[in-house]
Amino acid sequence: MKSTYFKANFNIARKSKKNILLMGALIVFMVFFVLLVGNQNLGDNYRQWQSYYDSLEINISYFNGNLLRKQKYKQTYDNLNAQEGCIASLQNGEVLESPQTYLESSLNLFQTMLDGYQNNYLGASTLNVPPKYQLRQGLVTYKYLYQHHIPPAMSSKVSVTYLIYIVNFIAVLIFFYILLIANDVWMVKLDHETVLRNIPYRVEDEVKGKTMINLVLTLVPLIIGLIGAYLFAGLLNGFRSLNYPNVFYFNKIRAIPIWLDCLIFLFYTAVLVVFVTSLTLLLNQLTKNVYLSTFIGIALYVLSYLPSKLLKAIIWLPSVYLNVNDVLNGTVASKTGFAGLNFATAAVILLIWSLVCVVWFRYLVNKKGAAR
Repeated sequence: MKSTYFKANFNIARKSKKNILLMGALIVFMVFFVLLVGNQNLGDNYRQWQSYYDSLEINISYFNGNLLRKQKYKQTYDNLNAQEGCIASLQNGEVLESPQTYLESSLNLFQTMLDGYQNNYLGASTLNVPPKYQLRQGLVTYKYLYQHHIPPAMSSKVSVTYLIYIVNFIAVLIFFYILLIANDVWMVKLDHETVLRNIPYRVEDEVKGKTMINLVLTLVPLIIGLIGAYLFAGLLNGFRSLNYPNVFYFNKIRAIPIWLDCLIFLFYTAVLVVFVTSLTLLLNQLTKNVYLSTFIGIALYVLSYLPSKLLKAIIWLPSVYLNVNDVLNGTVASKTGFAGLNFATAAVILLIWSLVCVVWFRYLVNKKGAAR
């Protein structure tokens, strides 16, 4: 790669008002969103369980004497009553700031909720019970806390729990940030012909250079934001160990320390940058329009929210793997029913599609050059 050509492209990218605004907004959002989290009690478990508790009470009241004479309904009724007791104990633990009570109640609650699926909550048709994979995610998290003797944090305001909160939140939206950073990667060359006109380059230089630039524009503000979020939340609300767990999926749902989860998140984000850069190079060449390229990218992401049955049919498409949070926490594997769809498999699929996009892009550019 010609260093002169790379430096010219990098100078254009780093001086772009759009890129400066996006990077600044990402860092500011990650660091200072904790103020809104604290003000609105976002992620606090008391509020999290209150709506489910209300649904639980309504469904318990549905059962009458006639239904309870049948064993199949009585099993659900007993399970719901047991859940009600667990939630009351959990909320008492939070209000009284008793981490041990909160931890034990949480473990009992998740296990009881999973037990309710033995008869698929027969008779409680309106109960808003979370799906099995979400319950298993909660169970492995609290088991990790119990096994490693880590006191549970009962809100998302302290340093490590806020870090988990913001990582999970950003992991859902990071695709859009990368898409906005990369949506004009090829158009920039056309807009700055006077800067790049006399600098020799190859298509490979363009792909490598744009990818490296977008990696810098994405990973640097992400790392600054993660460190800043941890430090700022810690200064405001207290520091907790980075060994606190977050949900992770490889061959099964498990919990891993958040510092390791952050490293895996950054690695997968880097793979996503490679894919999105390759995709936008191709789309820019095909459409000659930044907005249309962006729209197509968004449409690909929306496909990741298709119902499970349809999602199974498109597991070979990159769309399934664009929501980073769903890939890392096992939601993709659970929805599709394919246990092997972990972050490593998803990264390989995205890299294969990146290669397809690059080959197609190179063909179109060379074809255009030959036509001249």
